[in-house]
Amino acid sequence: MKLNSKLFNVSMCVFCAFLCMTTIGCDTEGTANEASQDVPEELTVEEINAERGDACECIDSALLKLNAFLEVMTDEEYSTSKSLNDGLSLAMAGCMTPTGQKEADSAWSKAISKCDSFVQVREAMFQVREQALILKDIEQNEFANQSKDSKVDGAAGILDRLRDGTQGN
Repeated sequence: MKLNSKLFNVSMCVFCAFLCMTTIGCDTEGTANEASQDVPEELTVEEINAERGDACECIDSALLKLNAFLEVMTDEEYSTSKSLNDGLSLAMAGCMTPTGQKEADSAWSKAISKCDSFVQVREAMFQVREQALILKDIEQNEFANQSKDSKVDGAAGILDRLRDGTQGN
């Protein structure tokens, strides 16, 4: 039950990362707050989003990047769920990156959701989600096997591996 719960959490994190970045203007590294300091307050939502360009051109270019990422996401470079998430973040950078201005990011999200390519981007994100679930399952099994193999270490050994990051994520 715990494994299913963790897998569900991972899958939701991957899928929601895209939505979070575009809808509420936050990302996993807290740069949204930094970005909000870079945007002058006197700019209107329309002006901020005009600097991003056309929403449908943005989503089309994001789809191209995402499709290229899908082709290589099963490579050894993305052998952990963390590396997969990091690669996805890099692939989706650019006009999809939140500005930190919530109203502008929300309006941008609504604009891109009206584009024809948005459905394809969403479907591609589901493919990434599935790969993340597979990788997380492998990581969980490896960790469980390591825990069984090192019963001599006990709880201290498990905590040491968690601290050292040998669980994979």
